[in-house]
Amino acid sequence: ATIQEKLDQYKNERNQAQMRLSVLASQVEPHFLFNTLSGVRAAMLSDPARGVAIIDHLVDYLRSTIPQMRSDGNLMLTSVANQFDSVRAYLGVIHMRIPRLSFNVECPTELLDCAVPPLMLISLVENAVKHGIEPKKGAVQITVRARKIKASDQANAEQLCLSVEDNGVGFGHSNSGSGIGLSNIRERLKHLYAGDASLELSMREEGGIEARILLPISRYDEYSSEPNNK
Repeated sequence: ATIQEKLDQYKNERNQAQMRLSVLASQVEPHFLFNTLSGVRAAMLSDPARGVAIIDHLVDYLRSTIPQMRSDGNLMLTSVANQFDSVRAYLGVIHMRIPRLSFNVECPTELLDCAVPPLMLISLVENAVKHGIEPKKGAVQITVRARKIKASDQANAEQLCLSVEDNGVGFGHSNSGSGIGLSNIRERLKHLYAGDASLELSMREEGGIEARILLPISRYDEYSSEPNNK
């Protein structure tokens, strides 16, 4: 293939990845926003202080996610720190709406500046809330973690693992691991990392599901949103 053909192919793949990002953004937002605003409306009548707290969490969430959803779609990667800020704010909103939910968000300091694709982690968290947590009665929990793990195919290589664990209802008809949001994530990982990244879902022994995104470890450079120094 000529250099021009390779460039055209790269641009095409990049455009597809950007398109999937905008589709994912449109999936994440409406369900969450409508439910949250309806929760604020209800709280304003019975418990105004709770309504204000929900709005504060919502503002934090939008502040960290809106830059990723701008229509130019240039953001191919962002930092773990940014994604964990989004997740904390998101789960803060959900907890105000579903007080029986408790959550932990854990990330070692040295992984905060790792590069990750935007919106994938929040999509997995929303998936856990929607399909695992909301349908289950009683106390529920979600844990979101970033850690290094050994890569299965190389002796000394390490991967970045982003995991979302819930103790919800487990695999139901609507959460078999093949939903549109999950297949969207798999496609984006394939285009961004050419087979070096994956999404895995598994049943947890204590009930519920663990979803894991495995990525090559690279530092996020705010001046470049392309994958670097794998």
